[in-house]
Amino acid sequence: MAMRVRLDARAWSRSRFATSAAMEVLGVLRHRGRHPAAHARKWHARARRALPPEQLALLEALVPADHSYAPDFLTPVPRHGESMPEVAARIAATPGEEVDYQLDIAIRGRHVWPHVLALHRSEAAYERWRRPMPPALARVARDGGAAVATAAAAAMATLFESVLAPDWPRVRAVLDADIGNRADRMAAHGAAAVLDDLGERMRWTGTELVLERAYSGIIDWADEGVLFVPATTHVGPVLFAAERPHTPVLFYRARGIATLGERPPGAAESPLAGLVGVTRAALLTTLDVPASTTELSRRTGWSNATVSYHLGILLQAGLVDRHRRGRVVRYGRTDLGTALATSSAEERTSRAGRAG
Repeated sequence: MAMRVRLDARAWSRSRFATSAAMEVLGVLRHRGRHPAAHARKWHARARRALPPEQLALLEALVPADHSYAPDFLTPVPRHGESMPEVAARIAATPGEEVDYQLDIAIRGRHVWPHVLALHRSEAAYERWRRPMPPALARVARDGGAAVATAAAAAMATLFESVLAPDWPRVRAVLDADIGNRADRMAAHGAAAVLDDLGERMRWTGTELVLERAYSGIIDWADEGVLFVPATTHVGPVLFAAERPHTPVLFYRARGIATLGERPPGAAESPLAGLVGVTRAALLTTLDVPASTTELSRRTGWSNATVSYHLGILLQAGLVDRHRRGRVVRYGRTDLGTALATSSAEERTSRAGRAG
């Protein structure tokens, strides 16, 4: 049994990489506190403390720990440079009928779609694969798919902002390094080298990608290639999301995630954070190169409004300044801001040396 993605050489040449903050959130939810990666376990523990119980219950109902399927509307096709608030807005705007259809696929007792049933060996096998409706999801689903999308988007945005956002610059660095490494391998050894170490139970035959699964099907609309998305919270075989007519997306585990489980070199545990706050310390350390509000939003995953607010406070404190060039305003550290950021880094290095 396998899913087959029709992918000739022309379509393969159009394939590309992207990152997805939503997929990082899903990885935390799927494996709960049993995730093999230390940073993901830490994020789940934070989520249990930070999220309202009804929001966490809804997300864990949508992303079960004991079932392979999570609705695709939770991870819309990634767009370059998109922040988590922008992703959440797209999740909330998912048409209600699309959400209902995706819930139908895996929830026992809901509508059975013949083309979904046909992917499985038998009707009995399909019913065994489906799962009961969780109470936390049933309460929201009574008001229809649009209500589920709105509530899920708000919960995912809250989880990201309160849990992942302080670590997001470090996560992006890992994801970007993974993409860069694979791009270098592609340049040196050809496109097929991208699949090396990508995950088990997948191969490219030259005309199609084959992903071994408990069901079978053909994805024949990958004319624009596929989107490869690394995630630091992914575990196991490559996952795919494929809803016509959207570009098929393959999610895989990024390399280098061990660094995220180490003592963070960032601001969260630094004296600088105690002085100016975690968010402003993270922005100050990120500004080793001048950047606009939009660029900082993309790097950190925080909304433009959040970045602007904290930059305003840093500006009033004399830790950053700003310069306009055409229509773009860029922020940079002042000498005082650089001195604080540098001394904080040196203090962490000194403590690490003493601890060693």
